[in-house]
Amino acid sequence: MKFFEKIFQVKKDKKETDIRIKLPDKELVLSRDDLLERDADARVEEFWIETIGVSEDGYWVLVGRRHGIIQFYDWKGKLHRLPARPPAQVITDIVFKGNYLALLTPPYLLIYYMTDKRKPETWKSIKLSQEGIRPSSGLDIRRNLLAFGVVGERIYTIELTGDMSLETIEFAGTFSYSSANIGQLEVIKILEDGRFLLSGSSALALYDKGGNLLKVLPYSAKKALCLKGSTAIIGYENSIIFYDLTEYKEKEKVEVPLKPSQLDLSPDGRFLFIADAEENKLGILDTDTFSYLQTVEGFGYSVVRVSPDGSIYTCAYQDDGEKRFYYLVKLSSNLSDFYYTEDRKKQIIKNAESSYKNLQKRLASLSNEDGIENLKEYKELLSFDAPIREVREIINRAEEDIKRAKVNLFIKTLKEKLSKGELEEKDLKDTEEWIKNYEGEERQKLEALKQEILEHFNRTVRDHLKEVSSALKDVEITDLAFAEGIPQVKKAREYFLRLPRDIQRQAQEELTKILQESVLKSRLLRYRLRVEDQYVFFGSEKIEKFTGERRKLPWKIQAEEKYYSEGQAYVRIVFERSDGIVREPKRYSNIIRAEELKHPPAWVRSYLRHLNGLFSYQEYRLPLFVAYEETPWFVQNLEKFTALVKEQLKYQEGILILEGDAGVGKNFLVEVFSALTGRPLYIIPCNSKMEREDITFMYEFDPKRGTKKVYSDLVKALQTPGAVIYFDEINTLPASLVKMFNPLFDYRRYMVLSSGEVIKARHDVLLIGGMNPQNYLGVSELPQDIKSRADVLYIDYPPFEGEGGFYYPDEALILKDHVEGLQSLSTEEFTYLWYYVVNAVKTELGEKVLSPDREEKVRMLFELLSIANAIRNAYRAYQTQKSEEPVEFVFSIRDTIRCARRIERYKSAKKAVLETILPKVSSPLEREIIKDIVDRTVSSV
Repeated sequence: MKFFEKIFQVKKDKKETDIRIKLPDKELVLSRDDLLERDADARVEEFWIETIGVSEDGYWVLVGRRHGIIQFYDWKGKLHRLPARPPAQVITDIVFKGNYLALLTPPYLLIYYMTDKRKPETWKSIKLSQEGIRPSSGLDIRRNLLAFGVVGERIYTIELTGDMSLETIEFAGTFSYSSANIGQLEVIKILEDGRFLLSGSSALALYDKGGNLLKVLPYSAKKALCLKGSTAIIGYENSIIFYDLTEYKEKEKVEVPLKPSQLDLSPDGRFLFIADAEENKLGILDTDTFSYLQTVEGFGYSVVRVSPDGSIYTCAYQDDGEKRFYYLVKLSSNLSDFYYTEDRKKQIIKNAESSYKNLQKRLASLSNEDGIENLKEYKELLSFDAPIREVREIINRAEEDIKRAKVNLFIKTLKEKLSKGELEEKDLKDTEEWIKNYEGEERQKLEALKQEILEHFNRTVRDHLKEVSSALKDVEITDLAFAEGIPQVKKAREYFLRLPRDIQRQAQEELTKILQESVLKSRLLRYRLRVEDQYVFFGSEKIEKFTGERRKLPWKIQAEEKYYSEGQAYVRIVFERSDGIVREPKRYSNIIRAEELKHPPAWVRSYLRHLNGLFSYQEYRLPLFVAYEETPWFVQNLEKFTALVKEQLKYQEGILILEGDAGVGKNFLVEVFSALTGRPLYIIPCNSKMEREDITFMYEFDPKRGTKKVYSDLVKALQTPGAVIYFDEINTLPASLVKMFNPLFDYRRYMVLSSGEVIKARHDVLLIGGMNPQNYLGVSELPQDIKSRADVLYIDYPPFEGEGGFYYPDEALILKDHVEGLQSLSTEEFTYLWYYVVNAVKTELGEKVLSPDREEKVRMLFELLSIANAIRNAYRAYQTQKSEEPVEFVFSIRDTIRCARRIERYKSAKKAVLETILPKVSSPLEREIIKDIVDRTVSSV
């Protein structure tokens, strides 16, 4: 305030601050306008003002400072943003003309096409940076011809047409001004008749349309030059010279008490405002009488520009210590009184007020904001846009009314959509954009509307989530993919996609958590294993337990040795069961005459009946007890397995083949099924070197009994009640043996031995095979003969990473019994704990069993399984030739169990893995690859 008191040379409490200059006809009044908005950049005033440009209607003011800093104001003094900021360190010239705004920003020329003069955001721009042409200084526009100076003392001209959307600019002409010796070019002025007036640091020069030199004027005016018709007004040394460009002579010379730096005329051309080159001084000269009127101290440094509305823009500097600050100053004036008669002025104001009233009536009848700015009443009012403050204020009120009506209609439209539930993300974004452009009461209304929209979105999200939760109560879902197909879930997802990003993300996360919790409960309930007296339930599949039926084996008399005594033949007899078991009589001599074999003695017949009564049944081969963890994944595999073997039993044909990675648990699955159903298990290891005798019979020599036939385990198993026969690595069978199995694996269910004997499989025998994936490197493909007769069940590792960052606890359930502190937890408790810690599914049970120690160990198990699955994926990628990194190590479930046992010792899953796994890898390259996989995985967990 003290600074501006000094400017106007008044005290703080003095009311009269106007500058009044009495003239014979009227009084010229200048007053300080304090409405200029301060720039947010506090340092902007450290940079001096190079140039000021004012639009032809006085609506816009553009200030160019040093280092390319710009300030863009409207006539009310409000700062705006100019699109496409000038790409330069300095702005030397600014020209508004028609629909164009041109800025010279060496080494570029920037041209804006003002599509809508009131909306800078709609302006299009083009930057001239043509090779060999470097704009430097001097710029003017007249009658769509733009002229500018370039490095090399040349002038180029451009025809301005349309929105300048062409990729290249065509030049209308060019000429050199080097012969005029005007020094550094400062100003270009295009005269009414098309001639060019150039002002330099040494002289002025006049050129015709074709670029021919007409006259050199010996005035070093620099930027102190303006035109009044065909008269050039030149600031030279301490004088103002009026030079007739038609007659080439001085008309008048006026001495002034300052050194002119820049000149500008009032809109009617009567008053010349003179900026001083060195001091805060503004001179005022009457061009009608060529009389110098007054010097105003305190502002007027370097630049001055008069707006068509009578406002005067200039500069004032102030020294503060070692720094000098440059303030933009705006002065209001009554200049319009000099070029409008009082009656004319009153009539324009009256017409504007009338149009304004008509606009108010029309706004009151509108139902939506579409086309509001193109209303006839509004266009009519704008046609009265004269540089008269009162008219400008009426138009300003109209603009405010338009904005207010737009916002009220916008709010009305959105509230209608709100009542119908039709709001979407775009509506919130539109509201936020409107908030940026409004202040005061309208802004408060928009803020309230935004809050209503947010509350509506959140309320509707909650309603959708309730619908989903209700629908899930009646549906069993065991995986997220199935859950996504539920109509309520699809409906919720579709709605969430229309929400703002933040709300959408939160809503999607909440929905996913609901689905995850439902999957959790469903999997625990759905995939359960239940053993009853007569049945075993694997999930939804029920199978009858094998009761332990024994096969009856007949006994017969077998003569082993023959003796001769006194011409009589004797034999030693034994009793042999059909499975090869031999018994000798204890109470009787087993030497009888050979002829008695046809009609055995009574004691022999009695002994044979006794054996057939007491010892005629094959001993039952009890299945081994197997410890297992009842995880959903394991029960699900058992359920699929059971469904397929039940079909095999029903139709008495086929073989079930389990396909999966080594160490995935194929054999264990068969062992558990066998143990829980009470069926004897026979494992037949297959390999490429197997021979016929390995699967049928072979002959053995007994010194006492001679050569005898010994049947293979497979032959015995086929005749064993309820047997589960598991062909391990069935795909490795040699081709010579595959044909033997064809009748066994189809509806015939028998195998023919080389002796011609036919071995029929019992009706309750199950045939199972196991193999590694057929598409892996080095794995033999399953022979087509077997493939055509088989069902194939793929057994994968327990699921780990699901959709949307969801992690399953199935393998962790297997590992938790090997980690101290987690062993005491039931399957259900650990599952809820895992979901709580890993998936952030907050449940009461999860929170109940949570403790810092358990959380830490669950996170270590999560890290362990992340590493294991990363190595498994790398192994599969290599085996299927999707990756060239040689990873041949199989990270089996047995390996994860070993690592889990050692987590407590190493206090780190990473260290447990490296110490356990790397010693098993023989290749140095593979070890480095695995270490890299471990490091990458741990860093991402």
